[in-house]
Amino acid sequence: MNTNLTGKALLIFLLYYNPGSYASSLNAPAQKPLNENSNNKKQMVEIRSYNLKPGKRDLFHKLMIEQSLPMLLRWKVQVVAYGPSLHDDDSYFLVRAYDDLEDRQQSQDAFYGSEEWKSGPREAILALIVNYTTIVIPADSIPANLISSAMENKTPMIGDKEQLSALNALFIKNFMTNDTVSHNKIIHKDFVYISSSGKIVKRDDYMKAWAHGWDDKVDKSFEYKDESIRIFGNMALVRSNTFYSRLENGKLVHGKTVYTDTYVKEDGRWWCVQAQITQVKP
Repeated sequence: MNTNLTGKALLIFLLYYNPGSYASSLNAPAQKPLNENSNNKKQMVEIRSYNLKPGKRDLFHKLMIEQSLPMLLRWKVQVVAYGPSLHDDDSYFLVRAYDDLEDRQQSQDAFYGSEEWKSGPREAILALIVNYTTIVIPADSIPANLISSAMENKTPMIGDKEQLSALNALFIKNFMTNDTVSHNKIIHKDFVYISSSGKIVKRDDYMKAWAHGWDDKVDKSFEYKDESIRIFGNMALVRSNTFYSRLENGKLVHGKTVYTDTYVKEDGRWWCVQAQITQVKP
């Protein structure tokens, strides 16, 4: 079966795996080039190519951005690239990196066997897939001359809009899990937060509050919708509506906010430099 990746695109996906790449821009530590070893283990890349049901690729991509990708990051899976294939309307790819075959097997057994996956997006995603093909390539199998050729191509392996959408999903996930470690890696050193009352909160105070912003005993539901992403060169505005329910004085109340996050792109990656939220009537 065709892997649904052109040779040129495949090389770009394999070779643009660096500190400016998507994986490190979100929640992973800076990665070594693919031809370097880590702990004496040879890195390898898995390319998974999906054939999707006709007309379902946009929905598949939405599920990937909003549910699967944040989950993969939580499970420390090194996502190199993902997205629609260029050659038709019903193909999609996912590229992941592993230390070796044993690492790949253990990682996928844990992820796909988890209750989070089984009770989460599994059924919705599988319902959109006709079949898929997987190939695994060792890093040193790529000829040096092809590496040099591919490195001359400056096409980003993942578009800015997709990166920002994934960051937006990660931002919400960090809030609902009080994850300060992950959140610290996506907000700018000069970040400020503007509350609904107009109060300006500096980064250090904001991060202290982030550690206990979500309380499972009080906060019962939270979701975001109507995502809007506008890019202006190296600046971007990400806006969404949020809907929540929480206990107040023993009663369940529902609320709605609108937030706009401002991102700046520095050294090939996006950082959230300002967040502003406004309380509105549900």
